[in-house]
Amino acid sequence: MECTHQDFEDGVRVIQLTGRMDIEGNERIALPLTIAARSGRGAVVVDLAGVDFLASVGIGTLVSLAQSVQLQKGRLALCGANEHVRRALERMNIATLIPMYREVIEARTAIVAPSAE
Repeated sequence: MECTHQDFEDGVRVIQLTGRMDIEGNERIALPLTIAARSGRGAVVVDLAGVDFLASVGIGTLVSLAQSVQLQKGRLALCGANEHVRRALERMNIATLIPMYREVIEARTAIVAPSAE
């Protein structure tokens, strides 16, 4: 499991995850993922396009990440999940906690200009 990130001029940090978010993969990226999200400017997109397997432990990490970002008054979105990963997220009803989008650009646009609450 790998975790890299890229910062954009619009203030969004996109974190790319690659590999299997099973117990072993999750142990590798949980801390780097949290550090990358917390050291951004508050708008974070996690790109799951490179994730080919997502176990419940990985879903737990994403939920914890969302809670951490929210505590800092930031915004988090997920994008790029393949069919299997998307289904796992949908079974856990993650979209009620973390907005999900198909593409990075769609997630970036939504997170920079969030809807009025």
